[in-house]
Amino acid sequence: MKFSLYVVAVPLALLGTVVPASASFAAGPAGADGGAGGTAPPVLRLTDGPADKAAVAVTRPSPDGSVATVPVGDARLTARGPSGGLVLAPARSPAGNGPGDLAQVHAGDVVAGPTTQDTPHGVLVKVAAVHANGDGSIAVDTVPATLADALGDAEVDATVPLTPGDLKAKPLTSGGKVTAGAGPQGRGVRLNVDVPVPDGVEPTEGHASALSASLDLSPEFLFSYERAHWYGVQPSRARIGMAADYQYGVKVHAKSSASYATGHKPLRIPAAEVNVDKTVWLGPVPIVLSLKVDYFYDVSADGTIAVDAEEHTDGRLEIGARYDAGEGWSALSGPEPVSTATPALITGSATAKGGVGSHAQVGLYGSVGVAADAEPYLKATATAQNTPQGASASWGLYAGLKVNGSFFARLDIFGTRVLDKDWELPPLRYEHKLAGSDV
Repeated sequence: MKFSLYVVAVPLALLGTVVPASASFAAGPAGADGGAGGTAPPVLRLTDGPADKAAVAVTRPSPDGSVATVPVGDARLTARGPSGGLVLAPARSPAGNGPGDLAQVHAGDVVAGPTTQDTPHGVLVKVAAVHANGDGSIAVDTVPATLADALGDAEVDATVPLTPGDLKAKPLTSGGKVTAGAGPQGRGVRLNVDVPVPDGVEPTEGHASALSASLDLSPEFLFSYERAHWYGVQPSRARIGMAADYQYGVKVHAKSSASYATGHKPLRIPAAEVNVDKTVWLGPVPIVLSLKVDYFYDVSADGTIAVDAEEHTDGRLEIGARYDAGEGWSALSGPEPVSTATPALITGSATAKGGVGSHAQVGLYGSVGVAADAEPYLKATATAQNTPQGASASWGLYAGLKVNGSFFARLDIFGTRVLDKDWELPPLRYEHKLAGSDV
């Protein structure tokens, strides 16, 4: 997805009430009207989590849709075998959630773990069997679990801003620069790059670079979940994706002598990749949100053309998917971006386009759920004509945004299935004219 992402500086908060870690946290409020004779699910909000941020949570789902917390204190995951089995060890001290008893863990319980050195993408599994060890730890055979197993009946609507400390960029090499904490409001990522151009393309007179771009964005996770047990055993609503406020600038000072197309090539800049595995807590349950973003460029022309133009875009875009039990999955979208341009000079007879975009993968616990490309671009057209009245020429300069994405069935963690192996999200495209011979 192109870093035409946009984020509103939304507080890290959810509507609802605090849920004590020791309580059965998915029992619906008494007398609440959920429609069709049902009970509205409780609203969960983000919490600070345990004092020991490496501690796991163990929950026990019930047939009535409620979920109880199994008191295991600040037990930690200390090993994970090749078959996916876990070893849980008791807390080293009674701090945090207090002492717990691992002997209370039974088959059918759900273990949710945060990101740690041993589990960089976190853990979400259901216990199949428990084996006591002599040192107070337990070995646990597991099978995959879903959020419905861990959260039960609940309603969540979270917007989670990412801080500079959440964003991990690869070491820099020549050709571009990625800086964390340099985006809008000092929270996001800035990319500056001189885009590689094919043979036959060179800068116009007085310019050192044919195509350069900068992209500032402040990403945040979008995450929603709702299930009421009377309605169904799967979530009735869900949302997963990323949003970002972004600022995009592109400078094109290029002339070409032939047709060319780079074909959506990745930028050969190891720094131009951002990875995030961020743990947030809903009640006592750690939810691990995963994000990977890398960059690409796409430059093309279908003839001889020379372009001197610069453009700036401000926008906000939501990239992801929304689920409703009555309607299925649909794509997220946002408002049309706003672009401005400097006076342009375009000559020749061709159409040329250049842009730098991003490919993003968003998921839970390291499992990819949504993948999307977002590409802001600048397009120039020039046409020479010979008519009985003499020679004439027309030209135009356009700012655009393309978003293409897909939703993967393998995000079973959400508890809702997509029938196809992967489902293409409807494409989104904005394009408007900035300048031209008839403007």
